[in-house]
Amino acid sequence: MTRDHGESTFSPPDPLLCGQTSDDDTLWKMTWECQERPKGSRWLVAKGQQGHLLVPTDRIRGIECPELVSGAYSDKDHNYWQWAWDRAYDWFSKPPWGTFGLGVNAAGSRSHDQLHIHMSVVVGQGVTGQLDKASTAGTVAKDLNHWRNQLTTVNGWDGQTSKTDPRSYRVVHTDSLDFNLFAALHDYIVTPTGEKMADQTLIVIGAGGSQKDGYYLLNSRKDLTNPPAVRGIGYCDSILICK
Repeated sequence: MTRDHGESTFSPPDPLLCGQTSDDDTLWKMTWECQERPKGSRWLVAKGQQGHLLVPTDRIRGIECPELVSGAYSDKDHNYWQWAWDRAYDWFSKPPWGTFGLGVNAAGSRSHDQLHIHMSVVVGQGVTGQLDKASTAGTVAKDLNHWRNQLTTVNGWDGQTSKTDPRSYRVVHTDSLDFNLFAALHDYIVTPTGEKMADQTLIVIGAGGSQKDGYYLLNSRKDLTNPPAVRGIGYCDSILICK
């Protein structure tokens, strides 16, 4: 899935979809007051309400920016998901944290218009077990080609009502994060279904106790349905402690 652009050059990103450096978004302005920014990196880590946020140092509004799929921010040097996982693994993989994950919200479900990947613990220790059972039952795709067709219900948590929050997700298991997850979402779900990138949420959770066990990629959107009555969702808060 990794796209090799070689020596290609790209036109300037669309300011309407990707933003401009002069924008007044709070998170974009906060990117320089960061938790961590390795020298020469294209990202930094900022403190979130819960957990941390990996934030690109390039101006990118969010998941809807087409440059993440096939433009200036789509190559291996911009694999934000792998960077986020590596940092989250260092922080959250040991007690007392337990299971952790990554998440990006849909455009209509986020509070900041600068791309940020939530790095936080999973709301309940049972989520991975649910996904393991779904995989055994055949409702988790084994490859990206079948991702859009495999719907499963995951019982998350609604912090406002303090109740279980069942939601519909498309789930696929992958052996690594060494590819462009934004491009995979676009090519294997958004384009075939005629949906919009702006409506999607994407979550990554480890499939076992070791990175060798691979990862579950969970995708949903607000209007996604899994008959008879389980709704989709446009944000990661049902699975991750983001707020």
